[in-house]
Amino acid sequence: MNRSKRNRWAENEALSCVHEPDLTKVTAGGHYMRGRWGEEVFGNDHPIVLELGCGQGLFSVDLARRFPDRNFIGVDVKGHRFWRGARTATDEGIGNVAFLRARIQWLDRFFAGGEADEIWLTFSDPQLADKRGTKRLTSPYYQRLYSHILAPGGTLHVKTDSGDFHARTVEDAAESGLIVRDSSNNVHGEPEGRFDPELATSLAFITAFELRWIREGRRIHYASLEKGTEVADEDLAKAQMMLQGPAERVQPRRPKHLASDD
Repeated sequence: MNRSKRNRWAENEALSCVHEPDLTKVTAGGHYMRGRWGEEVFGNDHPIVLELGCGQGLFSVDLARRFPDRNFIGVDVKGHRFWRGARTATDEGIGNVAFLRARIQWLDRFFAGGEADEIWLTFSDPQLADKRGTKRLTSPYYQRLYSHILAPGGTLHVKTDSGDFHARTVEDAAESGLIVRDSSNNVHGEPEGRFDPELATSLAFITAFELRWIREGRRIHYASLEKGTEVADEDLAKAQMMLQGPAERVQPRRPKHLASDD
């Protein structure tokens, strides 16, 4: 553990836009702010947009700047990463963005069914060797969890530099009850007007990592998946069991790739 991480963790505690619940209590059966984000955190009923695995959180901040009539929540288990976005939002007085330290497989402990209007996944680890669907963040199990949290007609946006990850995301949509509304294998190479202006502006936001990949010659892929019907109770329960472990488990399941919060 280095000083930089400790300093950022300490500073996060003083930032009102940062939410760091006791994850042990949450994964042991508790909830945090579920169904109350609009009223208690933002003080309004504006649409809620999540960025999962938000990293530094700068994309969430950029969205919040451009869309003041929406609320944005960046979610990541590593608080020292989203410290940058939280610090920026605080310094600029951006009140429609918050950051939540949480593991994505427990998302339903933090958000109620239908609470989010949009979800963004940006450059998630492809986890191409994941055969059980418990690591790749767009496996059918995860997609069912997202669909449950999305409002009717809500959208899951997936942006990635991995062609295989993109293809598997689109292929798994039907099994998850999501409808593929758009798919591109070269976001930055599409002709002008290919996307509606609002989406085009969001897709044009380029992080430092994305810029590096573009310079390496990688293409950036995008998929838009829309919630159709509600997830069946048995399908949601199976997804929860696979991602979270059985309800009677004493210690919550923590996949190896998420074993450390540091």
